[in-house]
Amino acid sequence: MSIIEFNDKLTRIVRGRTIQLVAQEEGLVTIVFHYYSTMWVKVAGGPTMNMLGECRIESVGESEAGLNLVGEDGCIATLRLAEPGSSITVKDENGQVEYTG
Repeated sequence: MSIIEFNDKLTRIVRGRTIQLVAQEEGLVTIVFHYYSTMWVKVAGGPTMNMLGECRIESVGESEAGLNLVGEDGCIATLRLAEPGSSITVKDENGQVEYTG
């Protein structure tokens, strides 16, 4: 069992944002939030689990297994990171980088 560590910096950036769209292609998950800020996550392997739907983000955690996005209603989406520490990019609605890691 992996220990999940709270990612304070990423949580501060995306907390309260509502997911509008989740798209997946080979090795990449794109999450578009309300007001068109976007998070790209480079993922390992095949399909990832998305249990969030169109909800608001409450917190973000990381473990050896990957990135855990927790919704306000308690639902969790787990994304298996391709390279921990360099697989996540968040840009605001103007295309300015808010987070990389």
